[in-house]
Parts: sequence; structure tokens; C-alpha cells
Amino acid sequence: MTVLQVTCQPFGILNALRERFMIPFGITALLRVVLFAPKDTFVYCTLDWMTVTLATGTAMFSMFYFIMLETDKFGKLRTAFDSRPWRNRENMYLCTALPSEVNPFKSSCPFSTKTAKGTCPICSTCTSRDGYHHGDPKALHDTMGIAMIEYGMARKASEREDNPLMGRLQLDTLINYRGNYLFGTISPSCKGCYYKTWCWNVAYRMAWQSAIVSLNSMLCTFIFGTDITIFYADLKNILLCVSAFFSVSTLCMQLKIIATACVFILEHPFMDNASLPGWLDVNNTLLMAIVNYFADPAAKFGVAPTKEYWDWLKETSPRAAARAAKAK
Repeated sequence: MTVLQVTCQPFGILNALRERFMIPFGITALLRVVLFAPKDTFVYCTLDWMTVTLATGTAMFSMFYFIMLETDKFGKLRTAFDSRPWRNRENMYLCTALPSEVNPFKSSCPFSTKTAKGTCPICSTCTSRDGYHHGDPKALHDTMGIAMIEYGMARKASEREDNPLMGRLQLDTLINYRGNYLFGTISPSCKGCYYKTWCWNVAYRMAWQSAIVSLNSMLCTFIFGTDITIFYADLKNILLCVSAFFSVSTLCMQLKIIATACVFILEHPFMDNASLPGWLDVNNTLLMAIVNYFADPAAKFGVAPTKEYWDWLKETSPRAAARAAKAK
């Protein structure tokens, strides 16, 4: 798994951080340039020590970060999403009969000012197009690192005895609701379920993985202390750069998780502002500028959460292909 993380997860970090990816990339590139210095020089020894300190500090901070988010006092930011307060209708899987199409449910979207026209397959919330995450390219999502997300809901669905048919429909839906822990992608769902899953499941685990890879790479530099060349590059220098990249990426991912959750809570009236951390002062211009920079732009009210990708990653649907051929 570590090999896949080193080779594939940088693309997932790029997908998650987008333009903020230049922070870990720039620091790693600068480190690589300076590491061309001989190993017995003061500059090389200093950077070696600083990289080891960075990886160790990141690992210790990550432990503190994840432990504090599991406590009652500081975990409110995470548990605020558990009840899914954005729901505007009852879970359709808990109904005793199949929903009727004669009288379609009409409501305003909780994530925008537009009229709801679709339903979230996970929480049954009626949303508009701007309040729905339409998924990511299959070239990324359906490859290595994909796993099921809602195990608890799936277990309850499999144990239903009052309506086995609806329980089976819900179970099949939850099995298909998956996240990719290498590329940071998630199956289609409403905006609320998307950010609940992204912040506290997919990105949460990706940050853990990055911290572990950073620490392992740093420890390997003590094993390969002698000159070992791989593809005309010194192995220790490679390990130092890998450790630095994943250390900074871990810190950026952790900051983006917190910032995205805070912006989502502030922007949507149905969320409980009491769950925000005490250090967040909305009147502090500099602090809010940092939070808004690292937060996902789509976390704001009325912004569609579906991400943009390069055209060669997108899968063209038959309908879109037929429409394009007709236009020609």
C-alpha cells in the first residue's frame, strides 16, 4: 500500500488541494535544488536535520490533531455533520412502500436558492443541480484505493425486517457509494453528504496516509545513509524530498479539512454555529482570509460542489456524444 501511496496519492493531493498544491510542490522542489550540495556541507546537514524534524513534528501534530477531533469539546466540528441537518424530507428508504411518481416532491434546495429537482441517494434530500455532487471521472474514481463508506448505514439496512425490499434497495445504494482514498474522489450525492464524507472520511484518511508515508520515508533515510544511486539520483535525497512533500501535504490537507468544514457551517443556516472552534474569530480579517484560502470554494452557499477536470479524464456519455455529432 505504501508503494501505491507514494506513486498515486500525490495526484489525489493535487485533486484535493488544486492550486494550493503549489505549496508542497514548491517546498519540495526548492529542497531538491539545495540537496545538490555535497553531503558533508553545512547546508546539506541542516536541511537533513530540518526534514527529519518536519516529518517528526508532522507525525506528532497529526496524532494530536486526530485525537482532539475525537473528543467531545473539539469534536463538535465533526459531529455537526453526523445528523445531516440539511435534510428536507424523510428518508425514502424508511417508507413502507415505494415512492410514487404521481406527486413528485417539490421543495427549495437547502444548498442554493434554486428549486430542488433531484434526490440524494444517501440521505434522500431534495436538491438542485448546484446542490448535488455529480461524481468524479471514472478513470480516477474506479481505480485503486476505492472502498465503501457508510458501513453503519449498510449494516442497519441489511438487518431490516419490517421492509426487506426497501432495505435491500438501500443496501445496494450504500454499497455503490464509495470513496477513493488515493485520488480523493467520491460517488454522487448531495452537497451535504459530499462534504461530510470528504472532510471526515476520505480527506481525513488521506491526511493520515500522508503522515505515515512522510514518517516512513524519513526513517528510511537512516537506513540508506550511504551513497545509493537510482536512475542517476541519490536515494537518500529522494527519500528526503518524499518525506518533505508528504509532511507539508499532510499539514495542508489538515488545514483544508478544518477550513472547509468551518466555511460550510458558516455559509449554511441549518448548521449549528456552536460547533465552530473557539479560536475562529469571524471578525479577524487575516484569519478569515487564511480560512477562505484553504477552504474548498464550493463549500460556500450556492456553489456547485462538482469539480472540473481535464477533458481527457472525463468520460463522454452516449447522449453527449450524439449531441456533439449532431452539432457537427
